Amino acid sequence: MVYCRIDNDLDIGNGVKLAVYNFSEKDFEDDRNKKKRRRLRVLAISIGAALIIGIAAIVIVSYYYVNRSFSGYDVVSEINRADSNNVTYRSFQNNLLKYSRDGISLLDGNGKTLWNGGYEMENPQVDICGEYVAVADIGAKKFYVYNGKDSGVDMEMPFPIGRLKVAANGKVAVLLHDEDSDVINIYDPYNTVEPLKVEVPTNVTDNGYPLDFDISPDGDSLVAAYMLASGGMETKVCFYNFTEVGQDQNTLVGGKSFEKNMISCIKFIAEDEVAIFYENGFSFFENMKKPEMAFEKTFDKEIKSLGYDEDHILVITGNAGSTEDQSAHLFSFRGKEEMTEKIGFKYTDIMMVDQEIIFTDDQSCHILRKNGKEKFFFDFGKKYEYFFPAKRDNQYFLLDETTIKKIKIG
Repeated sequence: MVYCRIDNDLDIGNGVKLAVYNFSEKDFEDDRNKKKRRRLRVLAISIGAALIIGIAAIVIVSYYYVNRSFSGYDVVSEINRADSNNVTYRSFQNNLLKYSRDGISLLDGNGKTLWNGGYEMENPQVDICGEYVAVADIGAKKFYVYNGKDSGVDMEMPFPIGRLKVAANGKVAVLLHDEDSDVINIYDPYNTVEPLKVEVPTNVTDNGYPLDFDISPDGDSLVAAYMLASGGMETKVCFYNFTEVGQDQNTLVGGKSFEKNMISCIKFIAEDEVAIFYENGFSFFENMKKPEMAFEKTFDKEIKSLGYDEDHILVITGNAGSTEDQSAHLFSFRGKEEMTEKIGFKYTDIMMVDQEIIFTDDQSCHILRKNGKEKFFFDFGKKYEYFFPAKRDNQYFLLDETTIKKIKIG
């Protein structure tokens, strides 16, 4: 609206008067400013609306991309397997780790050997942490450690090996079976002068029989579970620390009784955090110099399977031999249950990689995202042996008895 001043009326005859308006320069400037402000408001509203529409479109597209489901695949590459049924494969650094009684090697997606090591074993067992792979001959006295940068190192033990765990710096915890007692030794196989770092003796009568143990990624802590039979069945967990704090207490810095709960697995999730799994739940401890239980979870139903990665703990509960009432529970390291999902399908193996939970049996594969949404399901119609993630998004290794296929789901 233009505002002006009426100065006077002009008589133009026949009783008609014309109003005469006098517009000042200030009046015109005010009018221009008001129009400019109105245009800016309209422009701002238009830009805001466009941004809202754009953000909404991005959210919708991202939600679709993150949560879309796949039901088929294309073969990207295929090579023949040049090995026997006695070979075992594992996923390692998005490549294929292959080992058997007479050696170990790492293969890329094209079947190219990235590194290999030779040995002769009757019962090889492999453990992986970070860039290190350790393999021990269970029941014999030798183990090897590989990091892909050299030909590997080996060590001869004084007693038969019962179990082995490797840290992210190459240190190894080895359970050795003596005639009268067991001992868990910590070795640095790359130290040629003094490789034995710590001895943790375990007398079966006094300390109990070792059920499981794990070494922290930095090699400075060890957590071991024991079963005591004297005076009634009991399981206990001991916390060892090999820094100056632990040396002041003869390395034993804590312990906890789990009474009659049979401990099935101990796993360091980080350098200062460890999960202890038992029959009907798990406990999470932190601060390995002065161990404290951060939280624990128990379940009414049987624990059928466990999984873990650097961010989460996965527990599958249900009734043995049945898929009814079978559920997946995903927990953060603070104890928050971030996902619960019914899973009414059979599986034999489970693994967590990045944002995916991969369930496999000998013929089909289910992939769930960590938010519980299904990413992939396919029945291959014939038996296969392994299904592992490859380096690129939506690409996986599919191994049967004769071939190694790299597939892309779609």
